[in-house]
Amino acid sequence: MFFEPRPIRFIELFECDNWKIKCYSISFDSSPVNDTIIHAVKSDLSKWLLESQAYSLPTYKIATLIIHKWSGGHFAVINWWIDKNMMQLFVYLAENKTPLNFKLYSDKGMVTCVWEMEILWFERNAWVEEVLKKELSETTLGDYLQKTLNKY
Repeated sequence: MFFEPRPIRFIELFECDNWKIKCYSISFDSSPVNDTIIHAVKSDLSKWLLESQAYSLPTYKIATLIIHKWSGGHFAVINWWIDKNMMQLFVYLAENKTPLNFKLYSDKGMVTCVWEMEILWFERNAWVEEVLKKELSETTLGDYLQKTLNKY
């Protein structure tokens, strides 16, 4: 198998528990992630966002969520910026046999794949340009939230 680009779709910017979430999807077969999977991921977000309390560092309550459809199921990658320039990231997996049951997958060191890294790289660059190179304010955070990636 040779590397093939996969479509990246910005789905939406939404709120969960006073967090602003930038939501993306990736699909191995070019079809959109279905709404049932998106809803299942969103229903787990409150629990997943509690991990932000693991460190006594600011989080800005802004996260990026990537839902990645692959042949064996779906990955959900959630991350947020902490202490200005560090990222906290968790990967969850729901296999096809239990498609709505996402379980922690990154607890043994798994981080992310090359397709998800493209979104993380885009988000890293947007964070640097819109937040780190400017004085932190609601405006700079808002400018960051408006930058999104779509690649078909």
